[in-house]
Amino acid sequence: MELNRNCFEPLYYQLKEIIREKISNGEYQVGHLIPSESEFCQLYNISRITVRKAILDLAQEGVLRRQKGLGTIVRAPYEATRLESVKGFTEQVLNFNQRPSAKVMDIGFRKPTRYICDRLRIAEDAKVIQIKRLRLIDDEPYYIEVLNFPYDRVEHIEQEDLTVSIYNLLDRKYGIRIARAEEILEPTLLDEFEMKILQLDTVSFGMRVERLGYAKNGEPIEHSIHIVRGDKCKMQIERRED
Repeated sequence: MELNRNCFEPLYYQLKEIIREKISNGEYQVGHLIPSESEFCQLYNISRITVRKAILDLAQEGVLRRQKGLGTIVRAPYEATRLESVKGFTEQVLNFNQRPSAKVMDIGFRKPTRYICDRLRIAEDAKVIQIKRLRLIDDEPYYIEVLNFPYDRVEHIEQEDLTVSIYNLLDRKYGIRIARAEEILEPTLLDEFEMKILQLDTVSFGMRVERLGYAKNGEPIEHSIHIVRGDKCKMQIERRED
């Protein structure tokens, strides 16, 4: 694949697609270095600024990883989340042979907003417990989650180990299995706090996912917000004709 200087696409964009293709066909392998900036300049007769723009963009997208003093390395692709599944984060990640974990940032009781009351079908004076966690894959921050549960359904959950799968905990301790979920996905610009928690150095977009989880009897049990870093957000959707 060669660069086309008469094409409407900028040269840096064309180089990005070349690098992607070489990763896809195995010419640039996961965990290995790609050519240096100077080598790309010689290969395609382009400026270092053009090469650097292409590499920085791919690094921000999570395709490449720049390592000081070494070069630029191909990252392992992140597996897509299938939106048809109601499996919890832990189970999905384990299916990809990766290691999920969680860090609890805050646990507390809150007065639910009218919106949450409507979503969870609870009274305005109902007690809601809120759990804030950072979810990680192989020790790398992936998303921030804020979980809300009606406390009368999960009493004393704050005394449990909340670094493990909460879905498994709900099933094992409370006999609640999330059987159905509704999600609203919305692109968002991460703010300074979110970037700090997710360990991002540059301004980045992410995905805001609002989730409502239902038990087998149709009762809403979980209202949650997930702020997913954009370079790790990959979702697979299957559509079928009725």
